[in-house]
Amino acid sequence: MIRWFTGHPTAGNLLLLLFLAAGVFAAPGLLRETFPDFRAVEAEITVPYRGAAAEDVETAICAPLWDGVQGVEGLETFTCTAQTGRARAVATMTPGNDALRFVNSLRTEVSAIDSFPDRADPAVVRELHRSDPVSSVAISGDLPLGELDLYADALSDRLTALPGVARVTRGGLGARTLSITTDRAVLDSHGLTPAALAAAIAAQNIDLPAGTLEGPGADLTLRFTAERDTTITLATIPVLVLPNGATLTLGDVAVIEEGFEPPQDRAFVDGTPAIVIDVAKALDADALRVLDGVAALVAEETARLPGTIMVEVVQDVTSIIRDRLVMLVQNGVIGLVLVVAVMSLFFRPGFAIWAAMGLPVAFAGAFVWMALTGLSLNMMTLVALLMAIGIVMDDSIVIADSIAVHAAKGATVETVAAGVAAVAPGVISSFLTTLAVFLPLAFLAGELGAVLEVLPVVLLAALAASLVEAFLILPHHLKGGMKETKPSRFRIRFDAGFDALREGMGRLADTAIRGRWLVAGLAIGALILTVGALGGGVVKREAMPEIDGDVLEARLMLPAGTPLARTGQAVAQVEAALDRVNARLTPEQPEAQALVIRRITRLGRNLSAGESGAHVATVAVDLLGAETRTSTLDEIVTLWREEIGALPGVNSLILTEPGIGPQGIAVELRLSHPDLATLEAAGRATLAELETYAGVRNAIPDLRPGAPELRLSLSQGAEALGLTATDVAGQLRAAFLGTQLAEIRRGDLVWDLEVRLADGDRATRADLSVFEIALPGGGTVPLSSIAEVIEARGWGSITRRNGLRTLTVAADVDGRIGNADAITARLAEGFLPDLVATTPGLTFDIGGQAANSAETVASILRGFLIGLVGIYLVLSFQFRSYIEPLIVMITIPLAFLGVIWGHVLMGYNISMPSLVGAASLAGIVVNNAILLVGVINARRVEGLSAALAAGEAVRSRFRPIFVSVSTTIMGMAPLLLETSTQAQTLKPLVISVVFGLLAATVLILLVLPAFYAALEDVRPRKQNNTAGNEGH
Repeated sequence: MIRWFTGHPTAGNLLLLLFLAAGVFAAPGLLRETFPDFRAVEAEITVPYRGAAAEDVETAICAPLWDGVQGVEGLETFTCTAQTGRARAVATMTPGNDALRFVNSLRTEVSAIDSFPDRADPAVVRELHRSDPVSSVAISGDLPLGELDLYADALSDRLTALPGVARVTRGGLGARTLSITTDRAVLDSHGLTPAALAAAIAAQNIDLPAGTLEGPGADLTLRFTAERDTTITLATIPVLVLPNGATLTLGDVAVIEEGFEPPQDRAFVDGTPAIVIDVAKALDADALRVLDGVAALVAEETARLPGTIMVEVVQDVTSIIRDRLVMLVQNGVIGLVLVVAVMSLFFRPGFAIWAAMGLPVAFAGAFVWMALTGLSLNMMTLVALLMAIGIVMDDSIVIADSIAVHAAKGATVETVAAGVAAVAPGVISSFLTTLAVFLPLAFLAGELGAVLEVLPVVLLAALAASLVEAFLILPHHLKGGMKETKPSRFRIRFDAGFDALREGMGRLADTAIRGRWLVAGLAIGALILTVGALGGGVVKREAMPEIDGDVLEARLMLPAGTPLARTGQAVAQVEAALDRVNARLTPEQPEAQALVIRRITRLGRNLSAGESGAHVATVAVDLLGAETRTSTLDEIVTLWREEIGALPGVNSLILTEPGIGPQGIAVELRLSHPDLATLEAAGRATLAELETYAGVRNAIPDLRPGAPELRLSLSQGAEALGLTATDVAGQLRAAFLGTQLAEIRRGDLVWDLEVRLADGDRATRADLSVFEIALPGGGTVPLSSIAEVIEARGWGSITRRNGLRTLTVAADVDGRIGNADAITARLAEGFLPDLVATTPGLTFDIGGQAANSAETVASILRGFLIGLVGIYLVLSFQFRSYIEPLIVMITIPLAFLGVIWGHVLMGYNISMPSLVGAASLAGIVVNNAILLVGVINARRVEGLSAALAAGEAVRSRFRPIFVSVSTTIMGMAPLLLETSTQAQTLKPLVISVVFGLLAATVLILLVLPAFYAALEDVRPRKQNNTAGNEGH
C-alpha cells in the first residue's frame, strides 16, 4: 500500500484533502468549555414542608426517604439535608451505571413512599447537572418594582427562547403576592380567627366545572366562576353575615395589598434595586455561543429602551473560556512556528514543511474523533494538541531521514518505499509503546480523572492520524521534493557546528562508559535523593492548581433569626471595604482601569451555607478580566478581608469564586454521631483545630443552631374544652405563619394569595399570649390559658449521609501559605483519631480534594503500571530479549528526575496534571532509547565491543534524538513560558514533559550507554553471532 500511494499521482493528495475536509467540518461543531464535564450523575429530591423545624423535617422526610431509596441499584451516596421548611436530598450514582435508569428508579421509589406528613408538599425528583451557568442579566432603573417585574417577565421569555438556553431563573424580587393582613382586634370584635377568615376566602373564591347540559341540539358545559383576582374584587368577598342581616366583606376586616414576598429576596447592582435573571445553558450547547446570544439581546434591548431602564450582562462566568482557549491557541501557533523553524535548521525548508504536514492531519484526525465521541474543545484537549505538535513530528522526522538516505542517488518509487520500509518496524514499535502508556490513562477514576483522561484520548487520535500521514501521504510528497540542491553557507556552518556538538557529546558518552559503575551509582543515588525529597516534603503536592476567574463573592451568614436590617448593616460594611480595595488597587492596573466593574448584592442568598432567609447575603463582584488585571484573586481576597475587619455578630464570612473546580473542596472533613449535641461539640473542636493551620480560610461547619424557638404544648385540662393539638397548631399556623391559598392567574402572571395577621400583632411574646383560640362549640380562650410555652433553640440544618447524622467541616486553603493535602493528612493522622478515641460513637471520613486525589492518583499509577507492562512486551518482542527492554526502560525513572526538580526550579507543586505528564513521558522517552539500543545491537553484530558500540551509537543517533526532542520541547515551550494566570492549571503538565524530556535525553545519551556496558561486564556475550541474534 505504501508503494501504491507513493507512486499514484493523486491518491496521497486526495487522502490529505479528505483528512483536512473532515477536520474542517468537525471543528466548528465542537463545544467550548474550560474543563470537560467532570461531575458525577446526581439526582435531587426536594420536599417542601412549610413551617416545620429542621428536626421535624429530618424525622418526617429524610428518614423515610433513606428507607425508600437505599435499595436503588447504583446508589453510591445519599445525602439528605433537613432545614426549616424543606428537605433536600442528593443521590449520587456509582460510576458505570445507567443514568436514566438510576433517576427513574429513584422517582419510582420516592413516589411509593406514603409516610410523608399530610402538610408536606409532593416530592420533586430531578436530575442535576443538566445545565451550566452562563451569566446573569440585571434589570434596574428609576421605575416602580411592579413595572420592572413586568419587563423582567417579558425579557425572561425572550432569553428562554434563545438557542441553547436551558433555564432562566429570576431573583432579587421574590414572588408576586396578594397579601391579606388583618388586625387581631378587628377579628376578635367579630369572633373571627385567621383560620376562619382563610376558610371563608377559599370557599368564596372558586372557578370550577359544574357539569354538562346534554340537550338534543348541543351540549352545554356548566362552569361556576367566582374567582377574584384583584384587590378590588377580593375585597368584596363576604366573610360573615351579621345578626342585623348585613354582610361583612373581606375589605371590612383586612387590608389587601399587591407586593413581593419574602422581603429579604432582594438584589442591588451598585446599590440600585434590581432584578437579576440567571441564564443557564443546556449541556449540549456551546457556552460562548449562548453568551453571545444573551449579549446580543441585551445590546438590542439597551438600544431601544428609554434611559429609565438599564439592562446589562453581569456575573459573566463564560467569556473567560474564550480568553483561556485563545491563550492556548496562540501558544500553539507559536509552538508550531518554532517546530518548523527547528526542522528547517536540520532539513531544507521545503523538506521541513512537507514533514510538518503531519500536524494539520493530526489535528484534523483529533477533531473528527472528538466530534464522534462528544469531546469538547477545552484546556485539556488543547494541551493534548500542543503536546502532539512535537510528538507527531517524530515519525515524520524518522521516515523523512530514512527516505533522504535511500533516495540519495535518485528518488524513485522503489527507493522511497525502501526508505519507509527500513524504519517502519521501529516507527510502529514507537507508536505501540506510546499506545501502551496512553491507553490505560484514558480510563482514570474520580472527578479529576474525568478531566484528565481526555488528554490521552485526543493525543492518541492525533498520533494515529499522523501515522497514516507519515506512511501514506508523506512519501509521495518527499518523492517529488528530493531534488539535490547546493547547500548554503549557513547550512555548511550550521552542520559543522552541530557535528562538533555531536562529537563533544560522543566524548562525554565515552567518559561515562569508562566510568560506568560510578555513573550508574550516581544515577541510582540521584533517584534515591529525589524520592527522599518528594517524601520529605521538599516538593509539596496538591490536587489541581487553581485558575483565576473574573467573579468573586463575599458570602455572609449571621445567626438564624437575625432581622434583615442587621444583615443589611453587615453587608454595608463589606461593600465599603470593597470600595476601599478598589480605590487602592485600581492605580496598579493597566492604564489605571477600575478593578471592580460592578457589585451585585443579593440578600437572602448564601450558596456556601445552603440557606436562605433574612440572616444570609452575598456580595458578588465583577472584576477586570484575569488576562488584563495585575492582581490575583488571592491578593484581592486577602486585602478585602483585611479591609472588612471584625464583623460583629457574623457567624461566617466566605470570600470565594462561585462554583467548585474538579479538584473539589480543599479540605472536607466529615464526622458522624447519632447525638446532635455531641456532633456539634466535635465539629466545633475540629473547626478550631483546622483554623490553627496557616492558609486555612472560609472554614464552615454545616450543623448550625437555628433561630430561637418558643415550643408550645397543651396544658392539662385543655382537652376538656374540646381542643386537640391539631386544632391549636392549625390556628397558630394560620395566624403567625399565614395560610397560602390557591394561586391566582392574570394572563401569564401568577400571584400567590396569602392570609396572615398584621406584622404588629405577631411581633412579641405578649402577642402570642393574648392570641384567642376558637373553641369547637363557639367562643374563644386566650392561648396562655390552654398552652405551655418553653424557650429553646433548634437546629438550622441537619444532614444525614447514607442514613447517618453527619457534620461536615469544609474550608479553602490559600496555596501561597498552606497546602490542603498536607493539612488533611496531618488531621487524619493525629487530631481526628484522638477525637474519635475520646468521643464514643464518633466516626470520621475524609472527602473533598484529598479523597478525589487519592482515587485519581491510584488510577494513574495503575494505568502507568499497565503501560510499563505493555512497553516491556513490545520491546521484548522487538529486541527478542528479556534483558534489553529493561535497559531501555531505565530511562523512565531517569525522566522523573527532571519532573521533580523541574517543579522545584519553577516553583510549582506536584499535582494531578504533573502525574499525567510524567506518566505520558514513559511513552515518549522510550522511543529515543529504542533508537539508541537498536544501533548498539547493530554495531555489536559488526564485532564492536559493548563500550565502543555504545559510544558509536550515541554519535550515530544524536542528530535524530536531538531533533525529535527539540520539536517536542519547542511545541510546548511557549506554554512553559506563559505568565498568564489562566495557564497555571496546565503548567505542571508542561513542566513534567519538558523538564522530564530534557533530563531523560541527557541521561539517555550518557547513563544508558554506561548501564549497557555495565550489563556486559556482568553478563558477557559468548560470541558475536549469538549476541547479534539476541540483539535482533
